[in-house]
Amino acid sequence: MRIPPAHPRVATRATAVQLMRARLLREGFPRVQMFILVSLTGLAGFGASVAMLAAGVDAMALRYTLAMGVAYIVFLLLLWLWLRTSAADYLDPGWVGNADRSAAAKDGAADFSGGGGSFDGGGASGNVDFGTQDSAIGAIADNPLGLVAEAEEAAVPLVVILLAVGIALSSLFVIWSAPILFAEILVDALLAAGLYRRLRMLEPQHWMLAALKRTIVPFVLTTLTVAAAGWGMQAYAPEARSLGEVLSSR
Repeated sequence: MRIPPAHPRVATRATAVQLMRARLLREGFPRVQMFILVSLTGLAGFGASVAMLAAGVDAMALRYTLAMGVAYIVFLLLLWLWLRTSAADYLDPGWVGNADRSAAAKDGAADFSGGGGSFDGGGASGNVDFGTQDSAIGAIADNPLGLVAEAEEAAVPLVVILLAVGIALSSLFVIWSAPILFAEILVDALLAAGLYRRLRMLEPQHWMLAALKRTIVPFVLTTLTVAAAGWGMQAYAPEARSLGEVLSSR
C-alpha cells in the first residue's frame, strides 16, 4: 500500500494567501516591485493629463479626474503583466510546508509587534499681553481687502501641499500593502487555473476582484483630492489651465 507524502492541508483561501505572502516576503521584494508599478502609474496619469491639455481639455478638475481614471486602468494592466511574469514561479504546490507556516506566523507577529514609550512634558507660566488684540482688530478694520488677498495667496501653496500629501499617502498605502495584494491575486490566479489542488473545493474568483478590493478606495480618495484641488485652483485663477500657470499667476 502506497502512503501519500505528508503535506499539511491548506483548507482555506485565507491560509493560502498568508502562506503566499510569507513566501513573497522571504523570496522577493514585493514593496519595491509595487513602488515601480506605482511610479509607472503616476507617469501614465501625468502623461494623460498633458495629452488632454494639448487636446483642449482646459478644466483642471475634469482633466485630473480623467487622468486618474487612465492611471487606474494602467495600474490594473501593470498588475496583469506582473501576474503573467510572476505566476510561473509559484506553480509548484509543494511549497506549502511547515516552514512556510512558521514563516507566516513570524511575519504576522512582526507586523503587529511594537514597542512602548513614555511621553514626558512640562509646563511653563508666562505673561500674556492682551493689548495686541486691539491692534490686530484695528488692522483688520483698516485693510480687510488686503487681508483677504493675503489669505488667497497663502491658499495656493496650501492646496499644492495638500495635493502632494494626499497623493503620497495613497501611494504609500498601496506600496505598503503590496505583499498581501500580490499574494491574493497570485492565489486567485492559481485557483482559477486549477493549479491549487488543495483548494479545488473552493469557488475560484477572478484575481481582479482582489485587486479592486485592495486599491479602489485609495484611488477614489486620490481622485477626489486632485479633482477638488483642480477646482480650487481654477476658481482662484480662472484663466489658468495648469498648476504651473496657477503658480505663475500669483
